[in-house]
Amino acid sequence: MRRITVFAIALLASPAVAQDGPYGPRGSYEVKQTLAGPGCHFFRPILPQVHPSPVILWGNATSTMVARYGPLLTHWASYGFIVGASVSGNAGSGRDMLACLDFLQRENAREGSAFYGAIDPSHVGASGHSQGATGALMAGRDTRIKTTAPIEPATRGGHYAPGTEKAQHGPMLLLSGSADAITEPLLNHKFVFDDANVPVVWATLLGAGHNAPAVQDSGPYRPATTAWFLWQLMGDEKAGAMFTGAKCNYCIDPDWVVKRRGIE
Repeated sequence: MRRITVFAIALLASPAVAQDGPYGPRGSYEVKQTLAGPGCHFFRPILPQVHPSPVILWGNATSTMVARYGPLLTHWASYGFIVGASVSGNAGSGRDMLACLDFLQRENAREGSAFYGAIDPSHVGASGHSQGATGALMAGRDTRIKTTAPIEPATRGGHYAPGTEKAQHGPMLLLSGSADAITEPLLNHKFVFDDANVPVVWATLLGAGHNAPAVQDSGPYRPATTAWFLWQLMGDEKAGAMFTGAKCNYCIDPDWVVKRRGIE
């Protein structure tokens, strides 16, 4: 693991990343949606030929449907990811999300399947909102999950198992909203940042309430998570520069407050 350092990035009077940033526009692939497996809604890029794609698992907020996040999940797929979203409104254990991965892995090996040879099982991430973000962290204990991007996770009580933050298997983009009164960041997210056993970028969107990630196209959370997964699951160093270096793009964006551990 890279050397762990801890520091806060102050808000600077520097040019900000535009709200959409370089990863705000839709990617180059058309997207097909499919309901399949054990309650899974898949968003799949239409590629010119069969090519193994990285996978992103998704968990919804409590009692919320996948459709609320459709623009975000379609956006990821347009960049070449296969997105496996659990349709559950109670995804906090992470089990429903991992069941979608189990299904994909079986279908990846089954001749005649629409997913035959389509996934790269060595590059899998997990994300979600609220209870679904809790599920992403819980799923992150599985060795197949190489990175997570939990958005406003609920970590006090409920499904969150104590010590989960110390049992992850890859870098984390922890996303908060400064006006979130439901999963208040200092109570729900700070200890995850402080105690995680993996490198973490903790990015708090100023003025964002708890429902912001589930409104329209998920706003600034959309390009941030896209850049993160492009870096972590596709090795895109240009996308990685959004989070690395003393003057990384998000570090100098006045709409965000960013702290980092283990990522320089």
